[in-house]
Amino acid sequence: MEALLAFGVNWKLLLIQAVNFSVLLVILYRYLYKPIFALLEKRQAEIAKGLTDAEAATKERAQIEEQRGGILLAAREEGGKIVEGLRKEGIESERKMLREAQEKTAAMLAEARTDATEERAYILRESEKELARIAVLAAEKILRSGHQTGVASN
Repeated sequence: MEALLAFGVNWKLLLIQAVNFSVLLVILYRYLYKPIFALLEKRQAEIAKGLTDAEAATKERAQIEEQRGGILLAAREEGGKIVEGLRKEGIESERKMLREAQEKTAAMLAEARTDATEERAYILRESEKELARIAVLAAEKILRSGHQTGVASN
């Protein structure tokens, strides 16, 4: 203690300051450091949770991208099948329409030939009738002119 007095330090004052410092440390630890450390731990837990969630989201995103690729591939294949089916259906429909058109054309041609044959036969019958009528008229005229010449010579 004499050494403290030699440096001008009052031991009673030093003891009171040590008690004050200890009380201050207890108060600061209880009301300041504990809440701050609790807040820091809570913050650290939130950050760790955020990192974990980010990793999970990254994995989920990768999985979704993989599924998306699979779905797009399946959709493309399905679309290709649909297009191919429609193309085949279109070709078949075109063939059917062409076949029907050919059948209609053949039927119309056959009908036209039948009509032409009937028209020809009709014209021939009418021509024969007309020729017969002309022949009868010519014969009549000849007979009349011969009859008139014969009557005149009589």
